[in-house]
Amino acid sequence: MTRQVKTCTLIAIAALVLEAWALYTLDLSPATWRPAMIVKNEARARGLYDSMNNAMRAAKSLSYTAVSRGPDGRATTYKIYLKKPHAIRVEVTNHLTKRTTMLVRDSDHLWVYWSGNRQVWQIDTVDSYEETQSDTFIKKAASATDGSITNEIAYLGMAWFNLIWDPGLFHGHADPYAPFIDGVRSKGTDTVRGHLCDVIEISFMKAQRTRYIWLSQQNHLPRKIKEIDRLADNHVTVVLWSNVSLNHDIAPEMLTWSPPETSMPWHLAPPEASLLESGQAAPDFTLDSIDKEPLSLSDFRGKVIWLYLWQVGSPSCRADMPLLQSFYESCQDKGLVILGLNHTDDRRIARSFLQAGQITFPNILDSSRAALEVTFEAYGYRKTNAPLSYVINREGKIVDAWYGFEKQHHRALAALKTAGIPVEKRVP
Repeated sequence: MTRQVKTCTLIAIAALVLEAWALYTLDLSPATWRPAMIVKNEARARGLYDSMNNAMRAAKSLSYTAVSRGPDGRATTYKIYLKKPHAIRVEVTNHLTKRTTMLVRDSDHLWVYWSGNRQVWQIDTVDSYEETQSDTFIKKAASATDGSITNEIAYLGMAWFNLIWDPGLFHGHADPYAPFIDGVRSKGTDTVRGHLCDVIEISFMKAQRTRYIWLSQQNHLPRKIKEIDRLADNHVTVVLWSNVSLNHDIAPEMLTWSPPETSMPWHLAPPEASLLESGQAAPDFTLDSIDKEPLSLSDFRGKVIWLYLWQVGSPSCRADMPLLQSFYESCQDKGLVILGLNHTDDRRIARSFLQAGQITFPNILDSSRAALEVTFEAYGYRKTNAPLSYVINREGKIVDAWYGFEKQHHRALAALKTAGIPVEKRVP
């Protein structure tokens, strides 16, 4: 591990130790300890952040190597090649294996390819893994509306630590976290591998997430990024950029790909394939509520339940919560209960979020082993991004289940109507 990464990691660990001391020794509320972490805008720092985004928008091509590490020293290496309007190539390796997997997007298709043994995924069965573990590829139609490359990279099944900065932003896609920036402030200057950098700090969602970015004074592109994601157990990731080339020629063969003759196509089952099906009994559970009181699914037997798995750090969940509250207020007298379940976040952060949003429907805030078993084993949760919804009828049977946020809630309305809740249109 380089001295810079060691130093960065030690600083991050020290910061988290202080947070833990404040949270668990003094038992302070978020209202007490979080204001100091919430960044306020400084004009110069915001200008540096905007310069980074402008440099990305103006660039014709960009390639770089990103090494992403956590405090335990494990590393994931990404070799990334980007060219406008849509071309992408990402090669991924982990430092304990020689396996290389890659993602290539050309004008027509997006390819995911495993040259060696791929990782075992949660959706795998023994048979599916044995049949598709090596020299396997996925082919999907490319779309101009494709957004997050980080989500696509997740299909590779190789990355221990993520990129933080999504390569999809190079192609003009919106940063889903941008609307939730608290502020940007300067942290002075520093040198990263010989590059003089301006350092900025950005907090999101009232300091649920904090990023530090070292921006090269030469071209305003990152040379290092650190992220602290304050979950039930805090996650720290450090990404170092090297071999950064801007507006250079990328060989055409690097941005196209065809499967080797020996390779085998694989049709990946969608995450929804692991969810409980309509008509199955919804597994009962008892977990800790927002007030640390035991709360069971069976407590609501005789009502229609919209079980909603969510995360504080999910932009989709944050957009959905006020709409769910409107549903709850309008329909609870018709026999509907919305039951939130958060197994991811620090309890104090999640509780503060609910209180600030005046969310009154019942919520479970529990990151115990039992909560993980309910989420992943009983209810088949297989995605890294929330939300996941289940509609359960009065007899305790599944009506429908789906991932994602839909502003007009067409699927939810149809499921609720089937379950006997007469909602004809989305509650504003």
